[in-house]
Formats: sequence, C-alpha cells, structure tokens
Amino acid sequence: MTEPGPPLHESPPPVGPNTARRIVRETHRALVVASLLALFGLAITFAHFLVPSPLMFTLFMTAGQGSFVLGVLIYLWVILRDLRRRRVL
Repeated sequence: MTEPGPPLHESPPPVGPNTARRIVRETHRALVVASLLALFGLAITFAHFLVPSPLMFTLFMTAGQGSFVLGVLIYLWVILRDLRRRRVL
C-alpha cells in the first residue's frame, strides 16, 4: 500500500498580533518610500520650471519622472496588497 502524500493545500500561517504589526510596519515603510520618491520627482519638476536648461530637462526626464513613476507604482502595489489581504480582490 502506498503512503499518503503531502497535503495539496497548506493552510495559511496564523495571523496574530506580531504578523499584523509586521504588515503595518512594512506598509508604513513602503508608503514613506513612495511619498519620498514622489516628492523628489516633484522637486525636480519644479526646479526644471524655475531654471529651464538642457541639464535640468535631462534630470527632469530621467530622475524626476523615473522617481515619480516608481513612487506611484509602490503606492499602487501597497493598495493591491491591502485589497488582497482584505480579500476584496
């Protein structure tokens, strides 16, 4: 006779106070990083409008837009992760 194999679906880890604190801490850290990246992108944009030069345009197109987009993507990732955790999605 064959022995039973491992279970097909493992149960999710228990959610306790430490897990909830870790999720809140990671979410807070991600939101702070997203905010700082977006503010950096806006600062570069503002500097480009104050001092229009080829160098500022290059910084605006690379560092400014790149950091702003990365900040928005991190923010959307946090929203999607929260919706999945709450089982809305």
